[in-house]
Amino acid sequence: MKNTIIISLSLLILASCTKEQTLGDKLDGVWQVNSVSATGTVDILGSTVPVVAADSYINSDSSQFLLTQDPNSVSWSVDAVISANLGTTIDLPFKESGSGTWTTKPGNGTAPDSVFLNNTDGTIVKYEVLGLLETSVTLKTNLSIEFMGSNVNMLTQFGFTKI
Repeated sequence: MKNTIIISLSLLILASCTKEQTLGDKLDGVWQVNSVSATGTVDILGSTVPVVAADSYINSDSSQFLLTQDPNSVSWSVDAVISANLGTTIDLPFKESGSGTWTTKPGNGTAPDSVFLNNTDGTIVKYEVLGLLETSVTLKTNLSIEFMGSNVNMLTQFGFTKI
């Protein structure tokens, strides 16, 4: 009887010790880009003009982020068209891709969680996690986007669905 109680208590303790998923665990997988939006300003003939852009087309076959752990590696590609409103609407191709490694930094409730892509070209892109559910994530970052021969810094937001 005593052995039965000890075994039962041991099994109960082991069953209650489940590992809480880390931010990296939650992000591990293939994520399909399902939305892109951006805001910023551009200098046109000496005037600063606000730019608001949103996707008008996303190639779902080639717009994905693949995040794997142990070791952390990432490959990503975005193939989209964004429509920029500058008083008139201009469609701009948005094609980016890369690979490298990735790390996470939990905000622990005092700051937003962050994801860092360490690209093989030496650049590091920080994404702020705006929302993370089991099958969707929204990330925000500052990107330099080519517009009319100039690079424009845009606050860019990406929505993803896990596939």
